[in-house]
Amino acid sequence: MRSSSGVDRRYRSRACQITLLSPLTAPLRLAERAYYGRKVRAVEMPQDPIFVIGHWRTGTTYLHNLLAQDPALGVVPTFQTLAPNSFLIGNKTLKPLIAFIMPRKRHTDNVPLAADSPQEEEFALCNLCPYSLYAGWYFPRQMRELFRKYVLFRDVPPEVLGEWKRVYTELLKKACYNAGGRRLVLKNPANTGRVPVLLDMFPNAKFVHIYRDPFVVYKSTQLLHKATLDMIALQDIDEAEIRDNVLMFFKEMVGGYFEDKERIPAGNLVDVRYEDLEKRPIDELERIYKTLGLPGFAETRGRAENYLEKLGTYKKNKFALSRQDIDRVKNHWQFALDAWGYGEPAEAVP
Repeated sequence: MRSSSGVDRRYRSRACQITLLSPLTAPLRLAERAYYGRKVRAVEMPQDPIFVIGHWRTGTTYLHNLLAQDPALGVVPTFQTLAPNSFLIGNKTLKPLIAFIMPRKRHTDNVPLAADSPQEEEFALCNLCPYSLYAGWYFPRQMRELFRKYVLFRDVPPEVLGEWKRVYTELLKKACYNAGGRRLVLKNPANTGRVPVLLDMFPNAKFVHIYRDPFVVYKSTQLLHKATLDMIALQDIDEAEIRDNVLMFFKEMVGGYFEDKERIPAGNLVDVRYEDLEKRPIDELERIYKTLGLPGFAETRGRAENYLEKLGTYKKNKFALSRQDIDRVKNHWQFALDAWGYGEPAEAVP
């Protein structure tokens, strides 16, 4: 039986490369702490954040990018997630280098990517502390334990939860400082399982939850896992374990959300069906603003329309579903199919 910890032999050179990068940025980290530390600690966030939540591959990025067109809102940029301890001091020096070498599209799909693109802050959390699910991209045999501890916060000591809150708060304060004090709109699928903790930190936060056909989500999430692990994993993991992780994470996180959403104060939550957003993005965006009582839709509308025009004919990945795939989704996720009104696909590949 393989150990869940440690680096597998064939990935040792990859691990060395990752380890060697850290000392190179140490001077920037020290300079940022010295110059910006007190300024960041003094940041008073103007309003509680707007959280875009939903399982992976449900359209969270698309929705986040639309909301980020609002000039009154700030985001966690991709550069911050890559260099969370040095992005403020490195805006003029390190960012141009990162922008030059980073890919122009995400590794799992055709979504454009840039150093200033809105990004999910879980990547920054993974670079700042060990209390993140995304450490599982490096050590996939630990992913179930990481999910249970740092997405659902089960059996986590109070001091660890307190440290997670402290790191997350500092991350968001830095983003707020970088955004000139604007309210933040954040996207992080892992936060779908953290609603009680987020409400404890931000009692008046707004939540936009997006969902999508679970049959599509099942195949797309497996692709996400495989593509990411191929790129950065330091351990091997069986394809069957990837599949089982996808099935379990959805069931635990989405099932928990159905219960936790009742804790969100009235007027602070809106559910969005991806297929409706795809067909009528501006109408759905307006509904979100009205439901949450957000100001500024008139100005945001024009910017969102410009964004959609530039997006052009974006082509989504297409997936073939076997009979086994369909049966697995029905066996594990029937509760979501029923709640959201999705039926079995018309066609399947044997």
